[in-house]
Amino acid sequence: MDSLKDKNKLSLAGLMGAPLLIILVLQVGLEGTKTALDFLVAAGLATVASGVLVMLSDSLPQSIKHKLVFLRLRHELPGHRCDKLCFSDSRLEKDELLNNWPHVFGEKASIAARNMLWYKHIYKPVMSEPPVQSSHQKFLLYRDAAAGSLLILILLAIWTFGGFNAPHLGTLHPWAIAIEAVFLLIMMVSAQNYGKRMVINATVVRAYGQQD
Repeated sequence: MDSLKDKNKLSLAGLMGAPLLIILVLQVGLEGTKTALDFLVAAGLATVASGVLVMLSDSLPQSIKHKLVFLRLRHELPGHRCDKLCFSDSRLEKDELLNNWPHVFGEKASIAARNMLWYKHIYKPVMSEPPVQSSHQKFLLYRDAAAGSLLILILLAIWTFGGFNAPHLGTLHPWAIAIEAVFLLIMMVSAQNYGKRMVINATVVRAYGQQD
């Protein structure tokens, strides 16, 4: 997992920096009196802030990130619902899954234990396969980006409702919170989709071998 997260560092900084750059450009202003230096300063601030936020996102516990992404307080990971996810995929046969891994997909498996059983018997044997790694890496990317976006949104809310007036930037642009909220929503939905895809891809590869 650490190697996948390391591969995501640059992309993660870009995802979190994009809305910041938009907000800072709006904050600086688009009128003709602004110079190229003003926008270079804004880009520099967005880059530095992105780097700091990547480190802050890394420091958040995984459990908190998962609860945020999947909007669940318990059994948040999609592996807890691997039976429903896999039964609904056209590439997988329900009866075959039940015959081969009744302890994972059968009705006797509790929702609390199902993620651990799926991880041990389905995911772990195929975790190095490209389709599984790809979906896992993207899940981690968007999960961490969602956590970083939430941190940014909280800071922007404090800036707005705390009545702060930042030097050279003034009060926060009225669109800033909406822009960051939209990015947060996109990151959450993307993380959810890739998390579910990771569960299904691992099961497909485990059942039938690597698929195109």
